[in-house]
Amino acid sequence: MTPRLLRIAPTVRHQLHSCTTTLVKKNKLPPRPKLTVEIEPELEEKFLHGGRGPGGQKINKCNSKVQLKHVPSGIVVECQETRSREQNRKIAREKLALQLAIWQNGGNPTARQTALHEWEKQGKRSRERKSRDKHDRHGDARRQERLKEVQEEEQLLESLLRGKV
Repeated sequence: MTPRLLRIAPTVRHQLHSCTTTLVKKNKLPPRPKLTVEIEPELEEKFLHGGRGPGGQKINKCNSKVQLKHVPSGIVVECQETRSREQNRKIAREKLALQLAIWQNGGNPTARQTALHEWEKQGKRSRERKSRDKHDRHGDARRQERLKEVQEEEQLLESLLRGKV
């Protein structure tokens, strides 16, 4: 038997898949960790002049790089994603909140990170399945075309043999 004959039918494969995993929806993810007002006094904030990475002169000439340090844990986060200091402060606080949640969770990923990872795996499986199905459809079309060509050749040979006999 060829390996192609041993493959599971797409409907059965879908039923098996749906039994073993739960679907994660992007709009139903657990909430992002937030910094609380009680943590604000434990932060040290610095504004750095440092132009590194994409953006060229636009980024390099601005003092918009933000560095946040959570003193009790020693976690340091830097952010220079935009030219705006206020936006960088907000983004740095979001990053620090995530790092603190991981730190408080004993180094384990948060529920949101786990759900995001599962969502990415779902997308990858879906793309692989679609690619596999498309490959199978094209293979079937090629086999049908080849079968049609062979039948036409057989008819032509039969007609030639009848004409000579």
